[in-house]
Amino acid sequence: MPVYEYLCHDCKKLTEVKTSFEEKEKGLTVKCEHCGSTNMKQYFGNMTVTANFPLH
Repeated sequence: MPVYEYLCHDCKKLTEVKTSFEEKEKGLTVKCEHCGSTNMKQYFGNMTVTANFPLH
């Protein structure tokens, strides 16, 4: 499952959100874990994908 980073425009801190591709495409409302704001924009830095199975 991918982990996305969102930047809060109010407190300028990053929040990580772990969600499915389908949920993100439906329209995801992200809340800042630091100040509670929903004034968020996706931050394109590193992308992390987790898996429940061996990758080798």
